[in-house]
Amino acid sequence: MENKHNEIRSQRHSSEADTNSINRAIEKASKDPSFINIAISLIKEMRFPAYKKDIIKQAKRIASTSTSSTTTDTDSDTIIALFESLNGYVQYKDPYHVQKALEENNPENKNKKTSQITDSTREQPTVRTHPTTTDASIKEREAVNKNEERKDYPEVPPSAMSNFICSKCGKPFQNQNDLIQHQRFEGTEES
Repeated sequence: MENKHNEIRSQRHSSEADTNSINRAIEKASKDPSFINIAISLIKEMRFPAYKKDIIKQAKRIASTSTSSTTTDTDSDTIIALFESLNGYVQYKDPYHVQKALEENNPENKNKKTSQITDSTREQPTVRTHPTTTDASIKEREAVNKNEERKDYPEVPPSAMSNFICSKCGKPFQNQNDLIQHQRFEGTEES
């Protein structure tokens, strides 16, 4: 009995999904952008949120009952394989969520390529470097040029705090509204 616990075993098993057909489906989706739209049209009427298994079940059901000329038997098998490429642990909110997941799986995705950093940029990044000191203003440290002016927030470093102090008890407040509210409570509101 002890000998069985100390053994290391292996067992040959086959994949649940046909990886070759999944790869062919992903390749077809990368070459034909309308293929993903056709696949999504099979599941647009299903109830969401749904997991991968539910999506595949719905796609198989629609593909088997469909008399549509847009999908042939090989297309429907390829569409099922495309849905097999989805993550089985994700709960998809709607057909759009599924579409975006399929597009992300697509190695030829144009959006994916445009947002990636190139090797040359990685090796030689183009960043602004200015000699700086800790007492320099934000404009001197971060502005592209001296004429640039930010209108969305004042030039106050995050570490700077101006305290508003209650004249009665001496308690400090980070903003004037808190001080006014405190003074109303204390009955010493100043005009």
